[in-house]
Amino acid sequence: METMGQFNLTGRVAVVTGGSMGLGRAMAIGLAEAGARVAVVSRTTKLIEEAAGEIIRQGGDAIAVTADVTREEDIERMTAQVCGKYGTVDILVNNAGIGGSKKSVALSTKEWDRMINTNARSVFLASRAAGKIMIRQKHGKIINISSVLGKGALPHSLHYGASKAAIIHMTKTLALEWAPFHINVNGIAPGWFLTDMTKDQQQGDSEKFLLSRIPFGRFGKPEEIVGLAIFLSSPASDYITGETVFIDGGYSI
Repeated sequence: METMGQFNLTGRVAVVTGGSMGLGRAMAIGLAEAGARVAVVSRTTKLIEEAAGEIIRQGGDAIAVTADVTREEDIERMTAQVCGKYGTVDILVNNAGIGGSKKSVALSTKEWDRMINTNARSVFLASRAAGKIMIRQKHGKIINISSVLGKGALPHSLHYGASKAAIIHMTKTLALEWAPFHINVNGIAPGWFLTDMTKDQQQGDSEKFLLSRIPFGRFGKPEEIVGLAIFLSSPASDYITGETVFIDGGYSI
């Protein structure tokens, strides 16, 4: 296989959760540009239809699938809808997630549960559903989106950091379990990117603090995660599994 041909995703079916905006949208569009047929998944129908429409206008193949990834029945319906349209799932990008900051003593059980369910439970549910398909077909790529705070800590981020650390551990465990079926399970741990989720950190003292900790001295741009997502989805990464790659401008060094 020619070197650049290893990154070709033509004929592959990719599911991107949280694909309506930010990093998820960038990855969905990027995977489509690499040749994949893409299911863009989110709770917000209007936004995923816009993302899928953009892929189609660019000559790609995409569908919008409305689902709440914290709900088991929604995950099963999502999987059935994708398989009904495209026949299988070859690539799963578990990107859906929320952020938040709060003093631990003020953190309610409801807030804890919402964070863990959205960020970690969703990865388990979607990976389990896609994994059943990938085990049968004996190939697949799963990419779990964690965070630099899954490794390092910041005050007031207990629930967020715990959810993202869980993703790193799930990535390793699933990689071990599913390696015999030629399924690669890897993670991406972004730092601070210019997305709606980090709007509060893009100004004032928070911005100054973060920029002082990032060796490159800037936030990432959503398009800068796309190459890594394509690599981990492609044959070029066939001998990599269980790894979480940090893409953070050097923050975690």
